[in-house]
Amino acid sequence: MYYAGVDIGGKNIKMGIVDDFGSVVYSMTYKTQYERGYDAILLELISNVKQMCSEAGFDFEELCGIGIGVPGIVNSGAGLVMSCANLNWKGVDLAGDVTNLTGRPCRVCNDANCAALGEQRFGSGKNFKNIVFITLGTGIGSGIIIDGKLFEGLGCAGAEAGHMGIMVESEDKCRCGNKGCWEDYISAQAFVAQTEAAIRQNPNGILADICKDGISGKSAFIAAKQGDTVAKGVIDKYIGYVTYGLISLTNILHPQAFVLGGGIANEGATLILPIKSMLNDYIDNNGFYPYVDVVGASLGNDAGFMGAAALVM
Repeated sequence: MYYAGVDIGGKNIKMGIVDDFGSVVYSMTYKTQYERGYDAILLELISNVKQMCSEAGFDFEELCGIGIGVPGIVNSGAGLVMSCANLNWKGVDLAGDVTNLTGRPCRVCNDANCAALGEQRFGSGKNFKNIVFITLGTGIGSGIIIDGKLFEGLGCAGAEAGHMGIMVESEDKCRCGNKGCWEDYISAQAFVAQTEAAIRQNPNGILADICKDGISGKSAFIAAKQGDTVAKGVIDKYIGYVTYGLISLTNILHPQAFVLGGGIANEGATLILPIKSMLNDYIDNNGFYPYVDVVGASLGNDAGFMGAAALVM
């Protein structure tokens, strides 16, 4: 059987046809063009799903369902996108509209939750029933899977780990309105800011030289591999911030594993092994068992649409 998964982003929409075994039969990516409005995006989405079915060699009527991930506040039970700032959507019945226009079952969910479900069902989390998925990107996305099912909280508004407070005396205000949010310390933007601060204090050296034409989330890692102690200090501090939040989540949920995705997580073992070690040292020292694994996400940009497809499986 075949299922369509759609991952709507502010810049691009990625979608694919997925079978029961998690194999991607066909996929495509195209520009979102949010300025055209909801109706135009909806009709193009349906047209492209039909095109994928044709390219994959089966009739659209054979499609078992369509799952859609949206970057915003989504009431997945009702199929409503309550708010999506990137697309200027508010209170749209996306699931209902897709079903009415296609005759296919449709489910809608927050995009980070879809990515979490994709990784748990088909990716690095497939050997675990209980995971917390964290994306270390421009912002912090997160999803919680308990006993193989998404946990979304009241009104599907929960599982926003990035806005967990970790610094109560912080003077920095998060975009959510609170101060000291985890996202403000572990996002890619935060890591770049931490790198910039280190260069201001140490204007000479490998890190400063590498960043003379611009700073990215990779800069400190590149410099550290060349033996720069300033860069290593930046990374160690960042790893501490990430682990501090994972410790809090462990105390609340104690999942079997944390799955880390996003651009910074692409550094692989350089980032993940120290986090795993620090987290489990804490667990051992405090007598909180069992061991918690920390793994890198494996589906990359496909996690969102694969998880969206899993919504209707």
